[in-house]
Amino acid sequence: LALKIAEGVASRVIPGSGVRRGVLIFSMEMSAIQVVERGIAGAGMMSVSVLRNPSRMDDEGWARVASGMKLLADLDVWVVDASRLSVEEIRSISERHKQEHPNLSLIMADYLGLIEKPKAERNDLAIAHISGSLKAMAKDLKTPVISLSQLSRDVEKRPNKRPTNADLRDSGSIEQDADSIIMLYREAVYDENSSAAPFAEIIVTKNRFGSLGTVYQRFCNGHFVACDQDEARQICTASNAPAGRRKRYAQGADV
Repeated sequence: LALKIAEGVASRVIPGSGVRRGVLIFSMEMSAIQVVERGIAGAGMMSVSVLRNPSRMDDEGWARVASGMKLLADLDVWVVDASRLSVEEIRSISERHKQEHPNLSLIMADYLGLIEKPKAERNDLAIAHISGSLKAMAKDLKTPVISLSQLSRDVEKRPNKRPTNADLRDSGSIEQDADSIIMLYREAVYDENSSAAPFAEIIVTKNRFGSLGTVYQRFCNGHFVACDQDEARQICTASNAPAGRRKRYAQGADV
């Protein structure tokens, strides 16, 4: 979802300028090559596993790769894949990038838990420093910042697995600092035979400047695809079954 958001922003033009928006991604989990692979696979609507095995691709597959590469080549998306950056280093790089590329319109950090923590008495205080610093950077650079975060395992312990703000690890400061919080939920993680298994729920659980709600997307080959909202809502709502009837086949929360 993060890459889809990044590509969506980068495909838009800054009003009155004719210049496309730019996106800066700090990828501390995946290498730049892996990010590009996912981007090409997403733009070509194919799975990453197929892309990594060229011998399995037919002419249509290669055409999809070419199409995906062309789409990405026209976008201003920059990836910094250094590991364990501190929030101060992220800010320094972002400031320099903003000066060199004034069209920078989104900064993304993947993910908050991999940002180097400052020395603090407690982990939640270190997280508070990071989230507060990211918020200050967004304000000072006048550029939105999206930070990905993992969920607490507590989400696995209750019947309704849909995540809430309280499920964010060390959630207090994150929930307080964020202008918006978006959660992901896929029924397929817990019941692959459910009628709602093809769909992903994008749940807005906090929105300082707008409304809350859920947007539905089809989840195809590991990618998010637009779908009919009324149909998806009806199917996903009807699929809500008692916990005893759910079947688990995967560990961990889907983030």
